[in-house]
Amino acid sequence: MLNRFKSALLNAVGASELGLQYPNDSDTDTLTDYINSNFITEIENKPYSRPSFLGLTTEETQVSADHRVRPIIVPRDLSRLPWCAGYAECINAGKSTWNEDQASATRGDLKLSDVNITLPYIMFSMFDGHAGYQVALTARLHLHRIILERLMAIPGNMLLNEDEDELIKGRDLVIGAVELAYRQMDQTVEAQAQGGGGGCTAITILFLNGRLYAAGAGDSRAVLVLGESQRALTRDHTPDSESNRVRALGFLRSNELLKGHFTPLEFRKRPLQKELGSTILYREPYMTGWAYKILNHSDLKLPLISGHGKRSRVMGTIGVTRGFGDHGLKAANTGVNIKPFLSSQPEVQSINLNNCNLTERDCIIVATDGLWDVVSDKTAANILRKTLAPDAPSLEYRLTMGAQELVQAARGRLIGRVWVGKSENPEETDEKFLPMASVDDISVLVVPLYPYLCEHKQWMKTTHQERRYSMDSLHISVNNSV
Repeated sequence: MLNRFKSALLNAVGASELGLQYPNDSDTDTLTDYINSNFITEIENKPYSRPSFLGLTTEETQVSADHRVRPIIVPRDLSRLPWCAGYAECINAGKSTWNEDQASATRGDLKLSDVNITLPYIMFSMFDGHAGYQVALTARLHLHRIILERLMAIPGNMLLNEDEDELIKGRDLVIGAVELAYRQMDQTVEAQAQGGGGGCTAITILFLNGRLYAAGAGDSRAVLVLGESQRALTRDHTPDSESNRVRALGFLRSNELLKGHFTPLEFRKRPLQKELGSTILYREPYMTGWAYKILNHSDLKLPLISGHGKRSRVMGTIGVTRGFGDHGLKAANTGVNIKPFLSSQPEVQSINLNNCNLTERDCIIVATDGLWDVVSDKTAANILRKTLAPDAPSLEYRLTMGAQELVQAARGRLIGRVWVGKSENPEETDEKFLPMASVDDISVLVVPLYPYLCEHKQWMKTTHQERRYSMDSLHISVNNSV
């Protein structure tokens, strides 16, 4: 049965595209064993490259990594992205040798053999690497394939089920498939990450069966722009935003995970040696209020979570709490493993696009924190609306222009040795008061929603016609046999 499943998988997504390594069939011969397992794809380190849809040569990749100029790069052939979605990127200002952001886009069909239906899908992903590019690159090359494996393990009749009266609906199974795929991806990069390959955040946008799924792990972000409104589809996972989860784990497994170096308690202000024996404000994980305690020596340990906002850190070391990799990461000067506090589990939202009253100017902005650190959701949405508003040039070029404008807004311009942004006050001319621009890698995808809804409605119409034709043919065949 496993052989039949593998054959169906290869037919569904293209055998030449997969290239996956499976365990020896003698170890298992049932689909149940496959579903219950986390088969780890055998991978090897690949040489550095940019997203394939950019179509860059080796020489162009080198030019794109110029930290002084920071050129804004867009695809040479816009048709290489589904619906000519907009994409633009630029490298950091010297933080790392290469642009450690990565992105991918795939389109294909899931063949649901049990219901004899072929279901189209479109998937976009973005990854923000840190401490090296390898984990982000591996995720770019493999995550979409792992997600497809998980989707193929769902029975077709269940995947298509959207009956609101059912306890488990198709969208619940799709969300579960994405969650399991993220965990499997993290396990797949473990060897790389232990060898110093760093880690990465991850965002996946999946269009399937008329629904949009937005999955996020880390501080990259997807923002939905509908008409004059905008809202984040993913949540930034930082030590500050996930303080309760991280500190609760440290509180419950203090001896095992903190090794006597850190405290999971939160204090209103950092306690000092001279305050021993005095009364101090503190709180335990999941407390929303504050309490008093007598300060003792154990309270003087390093805080498990330090700082606030973008400056917050786990064990004073890392500023994101979800994503892939970082298996070998240790807290400075202590040797304590940080990975137990970092989760690969994404938070996933699902939206029925039939209920959104879409127009061709409605989009999702998917970007790494190189954009969001200096550009708010509202400002980004306004930049995109302004770019898409005219009727010319064609929408496919305006989508790319929108991505370019967003990267430009975050990158700013170089004045002397400093990258500065544009003042929100058009009368402000004093360069001393211009806002700081992003010096991080910046990657932006602008994905239109209306084309998918049109494709899905056409697929529904065609599928209904084919089913009716099949039923009519069966009826005629039965009558003739009689």
